[in-house]
Amino acid sequence: MKKLSFICLILALALWCGSCARFRGAAPDFLGVDEQLDCQIPHLQEKLARGEMELAQADEEKSFYLVGLARLSFLLGELSAKNDKRPYFEKGQRFSEILVKEQPAWPDGHYWLAMNLCGLAELGGARRGLKMVPEIVATLEQALKINPGYDHGGPHRVLGRMYFECPPWPLSVGSMPESLRHLTAAVAIAPENSTNRLFLGETLLRMGKKEAARKELELVLNGTTHPLCPQFLEEDRQTAKRLLQDM
Repeated sequence: MKKLSFICLILALALWCGSCARFRGAAPDFLGVDEQLDCQIPHLQEKLARGEMELAQADEEKSFYLVGLARLSFLLGELSAKNDKRPYFEKGQRFSEILVKEQPAWPDGHYWLAMNLCGLAELGGARRGLKMVPEIVATLEQALKINPGYDHGGPHRVLGRMYFECPPWPLSVGSMPESLRHLTAAVAIAPENSTNRLFLGETLLRMGKKEAARKELELVLNGTTHPLCPQFLEEDRQTAKRLLQDM
C-alpha cells in the first residue's frame, strides 16, 4: 500500500465499524460491519452509490448509513488517483458532520470526520495541513473520550502517529512521549492489529529504544489484522522486516 505523507497518517485507520453492530444493534447490509471491506475501487464505488441511494429512503437507520458512507468515502479517497481524491474526502466530511449533529454521543462521526479531514489536509499541502492539525486532534480527542477502543484503538493509533509525524512545538504538536503513550494504549486495546504494533515499533526506534522496538516489529510479522484492508497485512510485514534489517 502506498505510503502517506505525515499529515494524512491514514495507515492509522482501521475501517472496521464493528462497534456499530456490538453496541447499537444491526446495521444495513451494505456497511459490511462484520468483515473488512474488499478494497477494490469498483467494488467500493458500487457500495457507495448504493448507500447514497438507500440513505434517501432511510428513516431510523439513517445514522447507520451515514457511518458507512463516511467510511467508504474516506477509503475511496485514500485509494483513488490524486486528481480523484478530493470529492470523496469532501463527501466523507459532509456525511461525518451530519452524523456528529445527529449522534454526538457516537464515536463514529467524530472519528470519520477527523479521517476525512486528514485526507483534505494532505491534499492542501504542508502549510494548510499544519493549520488543520489542531482541529483534527480535537476531533480525535472527542472520539477518544467517547470510545477509546473504537476501530481497534483507532483514536489512540491516529493520535500517536500524528505526534510521531508532525513537527514539534512551536511548529506543530509533534511529541515522541505523546506518541509513545497513545500507541502503547492502542496496542493494549488491539494487540493483534499489525499497524498498532508497527507504529509503536517505529516510535520506540526513533526514541532509541531498540530492543523494545525489535520486539514490536517482530510481533508485526505475526499480525492477524490490518486496519485498512486485509490484503495489506503483507505490506506491514515487509515494512517491519525492512526496519529490522536496518537496525
